[in-house]
Amino acid sequence: MTTETWIVYKTENRSDYGWEDRMLMPRESLTNILWENWTYQEKPSIPQIGDRTRNYKSESENGFTTHGRDGDWVVTRVEKFVDLNTDKKIFVCYCKYDPIEPKWSLMNRGAKASDLLEQKAEV
Repeated sequence: MTTETWIVYKTENRSDYGWEDRMLMPRESLTNILWENWTYQEKPSIPQIGDRTRNYKSESENGFTTHGRDGDWVVTRVEKFVDLNTDKKIFVCYCKYDPIEPKWSLMNRGAKASDLLEQKAEV
């Protein structure tokens, strides 16, 4: 059975570092949410205390993500919420700001879907 899991990274309080830049759209109301991730894996990898958020950037013309690095926010505690009727889960990861020197790494990308379909058609 596939489980829907929402992982939310947020600051300990709304006035933590960078608060004036964190806005929800379209109303631009301020938030302490740093990042969120949805997964449908049966056994998702859940962040642990001490884990860092991830940052990504693109250096390609098509806008695809090309590089990643450990972020400046560190998980300090994790709260888990489970709906027993649907097996949906929410993990709230509280984070503190602890900047590090950025070390960007090139991300390896798999083959394009169109190339894979073309190969399958040839077989």
